[in-house]
Amino acid sequence: MDMHHIGIITKLSDPRALEATRQMAEWLHQDGRRVTVVNEIAQAASIPKQCAARKVQEQLPEGQDMVVVIGGDGTFIAAARAVEEVDVPLLGINMGRLGFLTETSRDDMFEAMTRVLAGEYRVEERMRLSVQVLRQGRIPLTCRVLNDVVVHKGELARMMEFDVSMDDQFVFSSRADGLIVATPTGSTAYALSAGGPILHPSVNAILLVPICPHTLTNRPIVVPGIGTACITLTANGVDRLLTLDGQAGFALADDDQILVRRSTHSLRVLHAPDRNHYTILREKLRWGE
Repeated sequence: MDMHHIGIITKLSDPRALEATRQMAEWLHQDGRRVTVVNEIAQAASIPKQCAARKVQEQLPEGQDMVVVIGGDGTFIAAARAVEEVDVPLLGINMGRLGFLTETSRDDMFEAMTRVLAGEYRVEERMRLSVQVLRQGRIPLTCRVLNDVVVHKGELARMMEFDVSMDDQFVFSSRADGLIVATPTGSTAYALSAGGPILHPSVNAILLVPICPHTLTNRPIVVPGIGTACITLTANGVDRLLTLDGQAGFALADDDQILVRRSTHSLRVLHAPDRNHYTILREKLRWGE
């Protein structure tokens, strides 16, 4: 695949990311590539106009062969939302702390880009989840997430109650602080902190992780990715929220149903051919030490 048109999405609030963006844009321009950056980033990073075209982030992926994401995993998730209607692969340059998604280090970014432009890369398909909220016969929310959708209580320290089913088969009821429904990608995010297992990104499965359940037998469960999970809220008067990839929220009401299934739109991520999931786990989590 010819990588001639390259977009860059960056964390605006990070001076190091802005400097790396300017260097990357100039480097790609000198290599004869057509570069496009977000308007605000171009201004903040002082990128010369001859080096890169400008677009708003929502329109940037259109017409690109790939998008480089410079920042942390939160920036990568925001970029994934920007490309969800366009089949454009992402390459992540890590400026954050962990970097499960933005796995290429700042020091290695030019070497990694050289290999990608030479065709030395591996494409990995990452599952997304499609989320719908059903409320009294209406659908007030439809969206997609890369990491997770979290049903959780509001400000007061009161537990919420809910029922979970898979394809109309009852799974369990719970009194808890909430429930995390995660992709394999999201298994190393909030779900991991809540005691869930680590899933390989290639596994076709959905992870259900109760948050602080009021019974020790309410354990995380992995269900097939071909099914639809339904979380039904019990009317107990507790304020509840739906959080999407940790970046957007939606207020829930009594008797709401949240339907979660595998999206037909997956995300393509570029990796160096010698990188693998187990190496990342060892480096990022000190896994196995």
